[in-house]
Amino acid sequence: MPNNSTEIFDDIFLQSDKLEVATIITLLTSTLSFIGSGSIVLCVILHRRVCATEIFPIFHLSVANFFSSLFLMVLCCLFLAGHPSYPGPQGPCGYILAVTMSLFICTFLLTLSYALEAFIRLHRRLQSYVSLEGFRTEGINNNCMYLMYFLSWTLPIALGIFLMLVTHFIKDEDDGSLYDIIPKECSLCFPAFVAQRHFCWAQVKEGNLWLLMYKLIFLLPLLFVFIVNMVLYLCIARDYRHVSMRRGLLSYHQRQEEMTLRKKAILYQTAFIICWIPTLILQSLSFYESFVMKDNYWLFILQSLLGPLQGLLNCIIYGWKRSSFRRALTESSQLLSTNRGGAGMSYTL
Repeated sequence: MPNNSTEIFDDIFLQSDKLEVATIITLLTSTLSFIGSGSIVLCVILHRRVCATEIFPIFHLSVANFFSSLFLMVLCCLFLAGHPSYPGPQGPCGYILAVTMSLFICTFLLTLSYALEAFIRLHRRLQSYVSLEGFRTEGINNNCMYLMYFLSWTLPIALGIFLMLVTHFIKDEDDGSLYDIIPKECSLCFPAFVAQRHFCWAQVKEGNLWLLMYKLIFLLPLLFVFIVNMVLYLCIARDYRHVSMRRGLLSYHQRQEEMTLRKKAILYQTAFIICWIPTLILQSLSFYESFVMKDNYWLFILQSLLGPLQGLLNCIIYGWKRSSFRRALTESSQLLSTNRGGAGMSYTL
């Protein structure tokens, strides 16, 4: 390694003070999400309303947000404490990063599950008024949604276990002496969702392939949910208007209901996009060999501000802001059945 390696790092990587700023911001925003999602989980458990129709989806989403925020906070604390954990088996951050990534993927899939259930319940509700030509829901039942929630948890957790095993078996290219001069940006404790330079992973056997795998495991589910969620909410708005028009001229009440539905669909999708678009851009840029962390510091700051806030925004827009959620949380079982088998999600989302 050349003697001017430190100067080369200064031209490519972020400075220590900038790293700490990004990490502190991540710690603060993830703490807000931890508190927000925790408020949903705690209130639902205390009221014993886990299985209520209006609560079941947001409870699962809040649990995933709660633990993903918790593990992200742990990563931030380890990094700020100066705990070295570079690509390879050194230190605990490789394992914590794998768990954190899997939990965030859980939140992506559970967000998709919420949209899918809203889409299915809306069609069931609308079919009580009029039959939709060419549309069949007889094959879609509650068991399918239970399967969706099951897969939303088990698939990411299985990926997390796989990544932890991979981390354990990654081998150094040499005797490990290079780790004395590897910059802090290469630490897996740095909460950057694996948006790192290829140099960081070049120090371990097949490191660039492992880095590519880490990135794709996180990026592909994010892109998939981006696209499918948008399609589902567009279909919800379109089909509601289609059915209303088939019943005759839209009344004032129907127009207001349609407008409310459209606003909520836009709000849900906009919140998801705002939270993850900086991460999506940063991850995409990091695929290029010419990627320079120093030139994209503003993206790291945006990611630190917005990505971890997902849990806080979810608890507000899916939970506390929805009157149906607040009613379901406090009404007695005689007024609102907790049996999901016979109930349906509110078609107004």
